[in-house]
Amino acid sequence: MQSVLIWIESSPLHNWVLDAVWVFPASETIHFFGLIVLFGSVGIVDLRLLGIARAIPLHSTLAFVPLSLVGFSLNAITGTIFFFADPFRYYPNIAFRFKVLAIILAGLNAVWFKYAVHQKIVQSEELATDAKIIAGLSLAIWILVIVAGRMIPYVE
Repeated sequence: MQSVLIWIESSPLHNWVLDAVWVFPASETIHFFGLIVLFGSVGIVDLRLLGIARAIPLHSTLAFVPLSLVGFSLNAITGTIFFFADPFRYYPNIAFRFKVLAIILAGLNAVWFKYAVHQKIVQSEELATDAKIIAGLSLAIWILVIVAGRMIPYVE
């Protein structure tokens, strides 16, 4: 892994992030807005799947799923920029590793939603027990991602 981190530190992206004074703060701002879009849209869908705001049709809340992908994409891009800025700081950081693991779990949970629940909701508006489990896990995992991300500067 050492050679990969050295390669990252010698990459043009690493140099660009460090040389352009505006890149890191702009990336932090975009990361924050991406988080708002991601967690807001995921939150709407998950809370509805958990039974909150039952007057809103389930298929209407699913319209927020593409927004969550936009938010995730913004965060993936800016998160990569952060990592390239200082790979030797991020890679060994336990909070960073926990955050990455939680993001992977969130992705697996999203795949579970897509293939086990999504089509059922679109076709029948019925909520199966697995939909509530998926929604609860989704909210919990994304909260863990946020907390771990905030802990990165404070742990080693």
